[in-house]
Amino acid sequence: MNPHIRLGMLLVLCHYSFLSIAQRPSSPAVDFLTGDQIHRDLDSLEAWILRIHPSPFVHCSSVDFEQACLNSRETFEGGGSLFAEAQMVARICNTLKDSHTGLSLRSFSNQLGETYGHLPLEIKTVRNQLRISRTYGDSNSMGQEVVAVNGVPARSILGSSLPLVSQEGDAKVARLRVAEKLWNDIAPFVTGSKIGDEVTVQLKNGQSFELLVQTNEEMQELQRQSAEAIHWTEMVDEANNGTSIHLKIGHFHPKNLRLFRRELQRCFRAVKDLSEQNQNFKGLVLDLRGNSGGHISIMAELLPYLTSEAVRIPYGVQIKVSETAKSQLLKRRRGWFLRKEKYDKNLQNLNEQLGQLPLDTIAFVPFSVPITPDSRLNYNGPVALIMDGLSASASVSIASWFVRSGRGMTFGEPPMGSISGTFGNPVQIKLPESGLLVNIASARYFTQNPMQWVSLPLLPDFPVIPDAEQVLRNIDAPRNRALEWLNDID
Repeated sequence: MNPHIRLGMLLVLCHYSFLSIAQRPSSPAVDFLTGDQIHRDLDSLEAWILRIHPSPFVHCSSVDFEQACLNSRETFEGGGSLFAEAQMVARICNTLKDSHTGLSLRSFSNQLGETYGHLPLEIKTVRNQLRISRTYGDSNSMGQEVVAVNGVPARSILGSSLPLVSQEGDAKVARLRVAEKLWNDIAPFVTGSKIGDEVTVQLKNGQSFELLVQTNEEMQELQRQSAEAIHWTEMVDEANNGTSIHLKIGHFHPKNLRLFRRELQRCFRAVKDLSEQNQNFKGLVLDLRGNSGGHISIMAELLPYLTSEAVRIPYGVQIKVSETAKSQLLKRRRGWFLRKEKYDKNLQNLNEQLGQLPLDTIAFVPFSVPITPDSRLNYNGPVALIMDGLSASASVSIASWFVRSGRGMTFGEPPMGSISGTFGNPVQIKLPESGLLVNIASARYFTQNPMQWVSLPLLPDFPVIPDAEQVLRNIDAPRNRALEWLNDID
C-alpha cells in the first residue's frame, strides 16, 4: 500500500480518537471558562482574522468560515477547559488551510505544560505504527512501537493533538508530522498526569518503562541541543569511495547571524575545493527536514551559492495593512541597515508600504531586487534536496525554486506548502478571556510568475518514508536514497 495512503488512513483513525478524548469527562480541566467567555474569545478571533488576513478565502468560502465560527460557539455553550477552547480556536483557523494562521502551539504547549508538564519522548508514524523517534535518556526503546501511556492508547493521544494543528492547503502528511511533535506535550493532560508524576509507557513487544513528567524549563533544556541552525559534514561512500557533503539547515532564524553566514561560507568553500580537486566528489545533499522556516532574508543567504542566474524569491508579496501588522511587524524590522541594490532593499520596500498605505489596504509588493550568484563560491554541480512534513514557510520557498529551476532532485516527504508559495508574516494576538495566543498571517508570498495559488503540496521526485526496521536501526533512509542518486550520476 502507498505510504501516503497509510498515513491518510491513520488521520481518519486519529480523528475518531480525538472525538472520544474531547468528550471524556474524566479529562482534567485547566482553568474553567464559562460559555460567555469562550464566545467572547471566538468572536474576537473571527473579527481579527477578517481584519488582518490578506486572503482568508482562497482555500475556503466565507460561508464555510462563518459556519465553522457558529459551530465552534455552539459546541461548548456551557463552558469548558482551556483545552476545550483551544480545540474550537483551531477549528475556526483550520478552515482557512493556512499553516501561519492558528493556535500558537509553542505557547499553548507551555501554557498547558505549566500544570501538566511534558513527556521526555517523541514519536513518529511509521506504517500506521507510532514508533519512538527520540528519547531523552535511555535509548534502548528507540524505534519501538508505543501502544499506550498509562493505559491511554497512543493513537488517542495523537488524535487529541491533530485537530490543534493548522494545515497549509492540502498538506495532510505535514499536518500529521506537526501533530506528532505535539504528542508528548499533550500526553500528560490526556492521561491525567501532572509534573513530577511517573507515567508508564507500554510497548507493542509487551515491555514497558517509566518516565518522569518534565517541567517546561526541564524540557526546554533537554531540547536545547536540537536548535542548531546549520551543520555540515563530509561523507565518504566506502563502496565506491565517492565523497559528498551533507548540509543540514535546521531553521532560518539563527541567534547568531554572523556564525550562520560563516558556516554557510565554510561549507561551500569545502564544496568548491572538493569539486575542483577530488574526482570522486559526487555532490551536495541539502537537508531541510524539520526546517519550519524563519526570516526570508536569512533564506536568501543560501541561494547565491546554488543559483546560476539572478532569481526573484519570492516574486512578490501580497499584504494587508492593519494596525496590528503595523505595530508588530514594523517594530520587528526597526534598525535594519540596508545597502542600496542588495536583496534587503525588497524588505525595506515592504516595510515602507506597510507603514505608508492606509488601513485595510490590500497591496502587492514586488521583490524586484533579485538574488544573484556568489562570484567566488557558486556551485553548479549535482544537488539532492531532502524535505519532510516539518519543512515549511521559507523552506518551501527554496524547494519551489529548486523544483521549478530543475536544480536537482527532491527526496523525502511533501512539505507544508505548495510550489506556488505560502502565507507568512504572522502577527500574534492574545484572546482576552483565556489568554491563548493565536497567529494570523498578514501576507501571502508568491514564488513564481505568472502568479497562481494551488492547494496541493509540493511532491518529492523520490518519496521516501522510513520503514519500521529502519527506524529501529536508526537508518536515515531519505539521506541514503539521496546519496545513492548522487553516486549513480555519471
